[in-house]
Amino acid sequence: MVPVFVIQYPNYGSNNYEEIINGENYINATVILLNVGQQFDDIDFIDIGGGFGISYDESEPDLDLRQLGRQLDHIFYTFVDRYRKKITFVVEPGRYICAECGILLTTVHSVKNNPGRTFIGTDGGFNVLIRPMAYGSYHEIINCNNIKGETHRVDICGNICESGDLLARDRRLTETVAGDILAVLDAGAYGYSMSSNYNARLRPAEVLVTSAGKPQLIRKRDSLEDLTRNQIF
Repeated sequence: MVPVFVIQYPNYGSNNYEEIINGENYINATVILLNVGQQFDDIDFIDIGGGFGISYDESEPDLDLRQLGRQLDHIFYTFVDRYRKKITFVVEPGRYICAECGILLTTVHSVKNNPGRTFIGTDGGFNVLIRPMAYGSYHEIINCNNIKGETHRVDICGNICESGDLLARDRRLTETVAGDILAVLDAGAYGYSMSSNYNARLRPAEVLVTSAGKPQLIRKRDSLEDLTRNQIF
């Protein structure tokens, strides 16, 4: 059996999902945990975990990945010199790879003005993007049909009959009417992978925009046949 020492970085932040924004905390935890690893004999590789975060809104700092990489290089080489054996180090970047690459496009089907609150109804329920409902996660949302207009405070809802089906609460959005397309940014991580057919809703298609700006369909939209494929009548 190959000796393995696995270290998972503990998240001490306020988020209830793993996302590393503070590189200094990650470095400090790595040093402490590698000191523990020094006590084990004949280690072949060390997985220090990860989950590097992105800045979902302007108030969050950006992770300086280059600086973090230089610091980790120094720590790893120092550890190997002391340990006197070549070791494979594994770092798991997580959402950092793809979160900013994905955008969810959802169509507005209704605008409801209640006293003191406006609801924007869309066809993008939490079966498509569950992070805002599950974690209270922030995703910037833009009205593609009215990007620079005057903004108003609104709640942006999905099409699932659940009180928690909200993409955003008390968010400033430009004037919006039925038929507008809203872009939910930074939806490339834990978006489609956490989607479902809850409430018999069909999942959307996925389109890749190439480096040349050409759209290419990479996943078809669900059909009724997909929804009932495994049912036995």
